[in-house]
Amino acid sequence: MHRPAWRLLLASVLPVIASQQHKNSPPNVLFIVADDLGWNDVSWHNQNIHSPAMEELAADGVLLDQYYVQPTCSPSRVAFMTGRYPYRVGRQHMYIKPLMPAGLAANVNIMPQYFQQAGYTTHAIGKWHLGFCHQNYTPTYRGFDTFYGFYLGSQDFYTHTKRQDVNSLLGYDFRVNEKILKGAEVEGKYSTDLFVNRAKAIFEEQKRKDAQGKGKPWFTYLSFQSVHEPLQVPHSYKKNVCRYKDQPRYFYSAMVSSLDHAVDRVVKSLKETGYYDNTIIVFTTDNGGAVKMGGNNMPLRGTKGTLFEGGTRGIGFVHSPLLQKTGYTNLNLMHAVDWLPTLMSAIGKNNLATSALDGVNQWQAISNPSVAAPRNEIVYNIKERPFMAAIRMGDYKMIWGSRTVKNIWFPAKEEVLNTALCDQVKKTRTQANRTLISNAPRGMETMDVLNLNVDEDKEYEDEYDNLARMQEIDLEEQEYDNQTELDEDLDIVQSVMSLFESEKSTRMARSTREGRGKNNKKGGGGKKKGDKKKKGGSGKNKKNIPLPNNYGVIIKTWGQKMLFNLQEDPEERVDISADNPDILEKLKARAVEHFLNLQPQFTPDDTQKGNPLHWGGYWGPGWCDLHTVQD
Repeated sequence: MHRPAWRLLLASVLPVIASQQHKNSPPNVLFIVADDLGWNDVSWHNQNIHSPAMEELAADGVLLDQYYVQPTCSPSRVAFMTGRYPYRVGRQHMYIKPLMPAGLAANVNIMPQYFQQAGYTTHAIGKWHLGFCHQNYTPTYRGFDTFYGFYLGSQDFYTHTKRQDVNSLLGYDFRVNEKILKGAEVEGKYSTDLFVNRAKAIFEEQKRKDAQGKGKPWFTYLSFQSVHEPLQVPHSYKKNVCRYKDQPRYFYSAMVSSLDHAVDRVVKSLKETGYYDNTIIVFTTDNGGAVKMGGNNMPLRGTKGTLFEGGTRGIGFVHSPLLQKTGYTNLNLMHAVDWLPTLMSAIGKNNLATSALDGVNQWQAISNPSVAAPRNEIVYNIKERPFMAAIRMGDYKMIWGSRTVKNIWFPAKEEVLNTALCDQVKKTRTQANRTLISNAPRGMETMDVLNLNVDEDKEYEDEYDNLARMQEIDLEEQEYDNQTELDEDLDIVQSVMSLFESEKSTRMARSTREGRGKNNKKGGGGKKKGDKKKKGGSGKNKKNIPLPNNYGVIIKTWGQKMLFNLQEDPEERVDISADNPDILEKLKARAVEHFLNLQPQFTPDDTQKGNPLHWGGYWGPGWCDLHTVQD
């Protein structure tokens, strides 16, 4: 049908008018999280990857080159939301499992609550993974006005179901706000499409409210399920990547292409609704790529779940017309805990008191590269069992304690099956029309899947448990062997602890009563009555320093210390600890200071109380007590 010229003109002018109106309002914030996206999984680090939209956004914005996240997903989300290192709220150990009666401590306010205080409407889309066993852990009880997505850490992209173990029913998890959402509109539909459409619907609804004079600035947290396993993707995206002999890498690369297309569609919707010019777009991964699932972090060392750079140095950028300077790479040290104070500053709320004990405001330094770097130190993580710690000050990084078997370099498995066909793919994908014929979410008929029969999260859990058992045995063996060396190290510890001398007797009494922390039901280890005392062992000469802290946790340090100069050696190939004892001791003393504020890790044993069998076939709240921390 022919449209009158005046209608065409009106259609072109309205977004411009809306854009000008929005410029006079506080900026909107779109916070995008990719799941398990590795360092070598984006096109600006690896030309085999197809992510043109994300590359363009990063190139036209500010690329964060020295940006860090936590080694696994739940801890990173804690850092984003609270502005605190996870060890301050008991979430330092691992992700939150479906049957674990745990969540992010309910007495710690999080990012959307501060946006609400600033007059914003707040929306969460996609993966939550900060606890759901009690309703007060869930998004709409934590400051989000709306929620559309799932509570778990992973699930089927199409059926939205997950089975945790052999005793669990295959449970369904997809919600709008607190209500289960089922029916033809979501069941069997690709979650990435559902999340994109939800974001577009929010922008359209906000636009209608603005037109009615009822609009508010908005904060939208868009947490994609991609590119976490399972390896499922609409088959059309496999046309954008070369076919590799390694099937997980092939499927994973197609999933990255799908994620990129999703980001592109969301940003185009911002432009169509007139919000783009007044919106700050943050893009971040939550941890390094999972190598077993096709992810890759080369040339960095390690993988998801490790304290090496491959597990923690994250893909991140900021894109916005509101930035003073764009199109450059920011080399300042930045951590996931910085987003809360940074975004509060970006919306003009610098003085709003937040929970961000560890985060620093990076907005001025991101927006204007002439501003001095606000951060010189990051804590990769600290946990008491198994003992692991890593800290960076300036160019120097120390890793102390237990290390997993994944502490190596994993080359990308990108050997192609047909070189000529691969070259053709790279040419045609740049000319491909990425506009979908329909906005309807794609169904099961579009799905390609690679079943690996590997539970990566369970592997991480088992590895941590094995390390903890090994550490306990080793500490017993060396208990009476290292007293002289222990006294030397205690001198270092005492120099830090002297600041807290007045509290020492109280802490020691509390730690005697509480041991490792009464909230840690995992327990384990320790010498039992009748056990024989052993000598020697792999832990000999690895000194055991018992450190009682402010929260009744006794931390027993254990294991080798490694030192790297990340400016000269970003791939962590040369341990320089033997040649730099003074630097090593400085970093160790600083780590001890952080130990003092470590809350007991809250990782209670799984319980069948949360089994979907007891809840009508759904994953949902109602089967645990609420957890809080001493704040």
